[in-house]
Amino acid sequence: MDILGARRSIEQKLLMQSVALMSLVAISGTIMGVITGSSAVLLDGVFSFVDVIIKIMMLMTAKLVARETSKRFQFGYWQFEPLVLAVEGFFILLIVMYALFSGVTDLLNGGRHVDFGPAIYYAVFFTIADTAYYLYVKRVNKSLQSNLIKFDNVSWYVDAWLEAAILISFIAAILLEGTAYEHWAVYIDPIVLIVLALQMVPSVIEILVPSTKQILGWAPTSLHNEVQEIMDRFMEKYSFKDYVTSVQIYGNTRIIEIDILVRKNFPYQSIAELDAIRNEIDEEIGGNPTEKWVTISFTGTRKWMAKDYLLDEEADE
Repeated sequence: MDILGARRSIEQKLLMQSVALMSLVAISGTIMGVITGSSAVLLDGVFSFVDVIIKIMMLMTAKLVARETSKRFQFGYWQFEPLVLAVEGFFILLIVMYALFSGVTDLLNGGRHVDFGPAIYYAVFFTIADTAYYLYVKRVNKSLQSNLIKFDNVSWYVDAWLEAAILISFIAAILLEGTAYEHWAVYIDPIVLIVLALQMVPSVIEILVPSTKQILGWAPTSLHNEVQEIMDRFMEKYSFKDYVTSVQIYGNTRIIEIDILVRKNFPYQSIAELDAIRNEIDEEIGGNPTEKWVTISFTGTRKWMAKDYLLDEEADE
């Protein structure tokens, strides 16, 4: 198995692991939320169930991307990565909105009584488990550099914070029992629910913004500047008349198209000579060959370039 095949195998195994473990969190959270009457714990269970569905979609996407191309998807399956991530962000946003509404409603209705005892054991266990798994995956992905794993791990980060916040608030509620402030305990759960919902907003933005940009075809500035700098050097080296670059990123895959305008008397005319220049540019761009789509064309007429130029054929002589 080559290096890329090994990376994709590890990626799929991590996603399968994530599906199984998040399913456990989802079932436990939902059952504990119903038993204790805690909306905050129930929110954790619902969030986890939605996340299990998203993780399964991510796993299917990882398997599709590994196929590279097919008759119907001749440019590959890269666009599925940002699409799945956008769906994840959208559903988390819905959960955040529901949690805020539910928390505010409970506050206005005089709070919510919760059986904090059993919920604390649940919160302790999953705070430790979620944090440990999040750190483990983060360490593995430092070498793997998988976009799917990176954003999948956001859900573990969010869930670890959910559990930690639930744990801290429930301990505070127990400490209030038997004191002059005992009547405030019923407000702990809805307040925690609202705080957790607000805490999830940055994670939603972290997922939605880059995935939406990729779906819309938003050219990443860093990649654009990198390719422009490379082409400026080659323009000086080979005296190209002009060039146009178009770039895009889908997950880990970089799409790069370069149209080069040359003079009619350009000294390199044979296919072999032009291919040699293409190879030079491609090597300068670098990166894993299976994670980039590079197209380099040469033309002596501006109309074949990507930009919408005012055509002036005489100037192209």
